[in-house]
Amino acid sequence: MAEFLGEAWFEALAAALGGLSTADTRAAVAGGLALGQIVTGVPDKAGAAGVQDGEVRYTLVLRPDGPASLVRGSTEPAEVTLVADWSTAEAIASGKASVPEMLSAGRIKLRGDTRALVSAGDFLAAIAPLVATALAGTKTNAQTT
Repeated sequence: MAEFLGEAWFEALAAALGGLSTADTRAAVAGGLALGQIVTGVPDKAGAAGVQDGEVRYTLVLRPDGPASLVRGSTEPAEVTLVADWSTAEAIASGKASVPEMLSAGRIKLRGDTRALVSAGDFLAAIAPLVATALAGTKTNAQTT
């Protein structure tokens, strides 16, 4: 079982993104969208890949003219970035919480063009089950304690 934010988890996420059709992304995000994620306060024992200064950064790049992809280690290309602490990100990954409820509770902060996130909302909701299925074997610390 893949550890949350570990190498196998990132490989599964990249594969899920690569499996999205260009037609789906073109229809949903006409101009494309790069959505960043910063997970802060990553514990040393977590087994997360690419941790720098206690953070893991990555970006999902959705292109209207090509396959979706993953950029690891950076949120540089992101129009909008979600920032969450380890426990919040882990709760979302384990299915114990959702992004909308964590946004409402102030547990996720947004940086950048929030209009881009809102305009891609339907598309992101549509791909969420595909990504969840690809990451179904992910193990979080919350599931092991």
